[in-house]
Amino acid sequence: IPSALRDTSGFQVTDWLSFGATTLLALVVYLLTLAPDVGLDNSGVWSTAAAYGGVSSPPGYPLWTLWAWVFTKLLPFSNIAWRVAVSSAVAGALACGIIDLMVSRGGAAILEQVPDSQRLKPKEEKWLRTVCGYAAGMVFGLNGAFWPQAVIVAVWPLSILLLCLVLCLLMRWSYGPERRRFLYAAAFAYGLLLTNSQIEFAFAPAIPFLVMIGDQKVGRDIFLVAGILFLGGLGGIWMGHFPSLKGYGGGQFCNFNLLGVLTSLTGIGLVIKTRRAFSEWKAILICSGLFLLGLALYFYLPIASMTNPPINWGYLRTVEGFFHVLSRGQYEKSNPTSNAVQFLEQVRLYFIMAGKEFGWPYLLMCVIPFCFLHRIAASERRWILGLLAAYVCLAFLILALLNPGVDRQTLELTKTYFSASYVILALWMGYGLVMLGAWLARPGKQPQTAHFPI
Repeated sequence: IPSALRDTSGFQVTDWLSFGATTLLALVVYLLTLAPDVGLDNSGVWSTAAAYGGVSSPPGYPLWTLWAWVFTKLLPFSNIAWRVAVSSAVAGALACGIIDLMVSRGGAAILEQVPDSQRLKPKEEKWLRTVCGYAAGMVFGLNGAFWPQAVIVAVWPLSILLLCLVLCLLMRWSYGPERRRFLYAAAFAYGLLLTNSQIEFAFAPAIPFLVMIGDQKVGRDIFLVAGILFLGGLGGIWMGHFPSLKGYGGGQFCNFNLLGVLTSLTGIGLVIKTRRAFSEWKAILICSGLFLLGLALYFYLPIASMTNPPINWGYLRTVEGFFHVLSRGQYEKSNPTSNAVQFLEQVRLYFIMAGKEFGWPYLLMCVIPFCFLHRIAASERRWILGLLAAYVCLAFLILALLNPGVDRQTLELTKTYFSASYVILALWMGYGLVMLGAWLARPGKQPQTAHFPI
């Protein structure tokens, strides 16, 4: 293909080969450690729901039910719980592969900034990207919070796969903003994600920051829409709606106000900077439509309920039952952290838990990209900083929403949800390894330049 016609913004052959190798190896590890039968917690309920395409425990998990149902039909041997556990293993392995894919492609962009006199040979650069991507994917896949979920009947691996897919699509779009189909696909994937994990609503505030990497104007308009929704929410609270946000001194209301003010001010600041507003309304409408289309999968639940399957939680064929299950009505209402001292203690325990489950040496490697921010290209710098917004939401906002106790038992029960933040840590670690490898393996020391590496 002539160089003028070759698409250099997308994923390359090396990236896809690395993705395939990591996915396969992670899947082998998961299958060798797979739970042989029904386990504890909701394993029996979820397995039965998957086998009959029924309505699982709130909020119903329609996407996961269909995903697991496919595996119960494709695999003609062993018991149902084992087949459903295989669906967890496949989702977890694909998530590891996508992390590898993002590290390998980002590593290529980082290595392109190295001066020719200090660059490795093309074959060596490909191996460096492959090894670093594999390390990032497997370190995430084998961390103590995610691995146990990937080998049992669980909905969480599919949620992590969708989260990785949203990040990957936004990353791909940032390399070619004119191809908005990747942005639209990310909006649809996020809608699907929320049908499988409502806690991932915490990821929403980071999305405009990640979108801004590809197109500042589209990001600006998303911030403005978020600000309008915030004002509408305040009006609804004042009129007596949204009972979950009542209690003006509570954590729910404080977090709602904090996020609303932040997004509104950011949107206003971008309007002042660009001197325009809602110039990308068509893109916003398409993204909104596809996001709602992803959420529309929830309507599978009342249809499944009408077939009267063995697991028919909440009797969703009625309007009351539908909203009861969607709002997780039978569970205790969320009570976010509202005490600053308590939250700081929870943050401390989060880092202790992350060091234990993800690994302290790997956490240190996550710092490397920030040490070289001033020496890499602006596009990669914006992506790494955009991931910082994602990390704050997936780690600290989820921490505030869950408001876990400081006892060991509670932390063990909630540690799974924090593995979403480990996705970001794995990406930073992978980029850090690429930078460190390029610096250590450089052909020879040359006079210092303004580029990476030194």
